[in-house]
Amino acid sequence: MSIELHDVLSTLGAGVASALERQALAPGRDRGGVVRPDWGIAEPTGTSGLVAIGGLLHIAREMRPEATPPQPDGPSLLERMSLALDYLRRVQRPSGLIDLRDCNYDSSPDAGFAVQALCPVIELGRPLRGGDAAWDAVLAEIEEFVRRLTVGMLDGGFHTPNHRWVMSAALTWAGSLFPDIAAEPVVDAYVAEGCDADADGAFIERSAGVYDAICDRSLLILWRHRRDEAALRAALANLELNLHMLHPDGTIETGASRRQDSGTRPVPGNMASAYLMANDVRPDRRYAAAADLIWRRSRGDAAGLTSFMLMRRDRGIALDPTAFPFDFRSLFPAIGLWRMRRGAMSATAFGGRTRLLTLVFGEAELSALKISQSYFGTGRFVGDSMVETEDGCVLRSEGVVDVHRPGYDLPLGRPIEPTRWLETRAERDWRPLPPCVSELRLTETANGLDAAYRTLDGMAGVTAQIALDFPPGGVWETGDTCLRPVAGQVIFLKGGNGAMRYGHDVIEIGPGADAHRMWAMRDAEPAPSHVRILLTFETPVNHCLHLRCRREP
Repeated sequence: MSIELHDVLSTLGAGVASALERQALAPGRDRGGVVRPDWGIAEPTGTSGLVAIGGLLHIAREMRPEATPPQPDGPSLLERMSLALDYLRRVQRPSGLIDLRDCNYDSSPDAGFAVQALCPVIELGRPLRGGDAAWDAVLAEIEEFVRRLTVGMLDGGFHTPNHRWVMSAALTWAGSLFPDIAAEPVVDAYVAEGCDADADGAFIERSAGVYDAICDRSLLILWRHRRDEAALRAALANLELNLHMLHPDGTIETGASRRQDSGTRPVPGNMASAYLMANDVRPDRRYAAAADLIWRRSRGDAAGLTSFMLMRRDRGIALDPTAFPFDFRSLFPAIGLWRMRRGAMSATAFGGRTRLLTLVFGEAELSALKISQSYFGTGRFVGDSMVETEDGCVLRSEGVVDVHRPGYDLPLGRPIEPTRWLETRAERDWRPLPPCVSELRLTETANGLDAAYRTLDGMAGVTAQIALDFPPGGVWETGDTCLRPVAGQVIFLKGGNGAMRYGHDVIEIGPGADAHRMWAMRDAEPAPSHVRILLTFETPVNHCLHLRCRREP
């Protein structure tokens, strides 16, 4: 198997065609800009993206004509790119920077994204200069646009941690193309802060679905142009971590993320080129195989793959499909996460969160296992500690999350200003009650997991539940029922086993428990977008829940 250039260029060509369809052609301020359908206005980042992918398609036609799709035709493409550059020239701020029109104005980070996208067009396109007057004119416009962006970035500043590496990489690359711009002192200042990968390889934002790929690619660009060893180490450490976060189907675990991808299950399309860049520096069969899986599932980052392959003069990249996915079981203590993957099955346990466990098996998914007691607002099970065991891990919840809870406040015996009510809580004596200390022990089995929930302290007779949240679209089956539950539906598993089926893939759970019928137990988190299966208890609890995966015809 291999990633073939003609396949990548076919996807790139489709992307160019899609962007051209959204280019505003009518007279007005937006003329030449690419319109975002959900905004109804043109915007600079998408427009610079059109210039970038259009430029790569033109260059590919010169370098690899046999692998490049014929549409859109060359003269029309260059004309439309020139129109886009006219728009970019009009909307470029006096600083040289551009806007991300739903949040960032006069934005150096968004300039950095644009510069990263356009630098390969300049690097690969300059050797073609002199063969086509129309291309020479477009390339000159691109160079002037990038030059102004780069100058604006020198003192532009940033918002989020990943912006530092986006801008550093963009400034370094642009500085190599425009040596008269004094970019290196600014890059030195950013790099002096040190790479933010922790002991597990996670960046500050922990965003496996979006920003990890951005950081990895940027840090690898810093390696390419500066031979920055710290940047290389950080990128390789993060890519190694994400080899373990990928599910066998190419989607990725995002439960540790601190950004907008948290709790989603995307295919991280932009990570494919990062894995290939890393494989170029430190060859690893797993990197190339993971890149292939991500590419086949997402068809994302065709521009990144195109520039990588054109710079290497690759027609295709040979792969070993057996290198990924691989089986493992491991604790990642810095991010509070335990992962297990066996064949088509992968599971994740989380410390410090109410979402304690996810389980993926092919098309079947348990999105969350949550445990709760209705106990003074302290009953949500959160893994305050996570310890690896010989065959799994143990999460322990201490049940202490607020002052004077669990318990009752006593009077102060003096006037209290109503506006100081909350402030006085710490001053009060109180009648404490035992915290609801409990543990969840996860044990790997031949085809799934055992999840043993046990209360260790607290009052007897307290209502409790285990909630298992599944995405809608499955079929729920027990020994005598079969139905298609919908989002927001709550089903009690009173006893025995039940199974959620998605096509041929099944996750079976049981045995059930039936201590009460609280459909929306107080203090428990709701799950309006999921199907919830409930097991209900009164404390003390000692229940071993079996989760088993299987594939059926």
